[in-house]
Amino acid sequence: MIYRRQIRTAFNGYPSITEDVNGCLAESGVQEGYCCIMIPHSTAALAITSFWDPRGLDDLVDELGRNIPTRVSYRNQTSPYDASGHVKSVLLGSTAMLPIHNGKLVLGSSQGLVLMEFDGPRTRNYTIMIQAAD
Repeated sequence: MIYRRQIRTAFNGYPSITEDVNGCLAESGVQEGYCCIMIPHSTAALAITSFWDPRGLDDLVDELGRNIPTRVSYRNQTSPYDASGHVKSVLLGSTAMLPIHNGKLVLGSSQGLVLMEFDGPRTRNYTIMIQAAD
């Protein structure tokens, strides 16, 4: 089953998509298998991270900004945010593959999926594919 979704992001935002993915999984009825999530954007990424302390997401955004700063010396200059967003997106990745067991995503007890926005605000698309095990 394939589900296509949209989400509105804020500049440098990181909205959770965990609840939406879990809703699609429940709707699918799949008990064992895998779930693939993909975002087709070059200035956004997916992250599996902890929600135990939301400040950890702020730390993640801050560290990415320190290590891959927005600057005007990039060769790709749609905008400095766009250019650094491309690098961040490639490093974090645009897909996540998660196992499904007993009708639930296999994640750590405090983990969830976030869409990391490196430009924006934007309306971002993402695709969820759920496949039952044979």
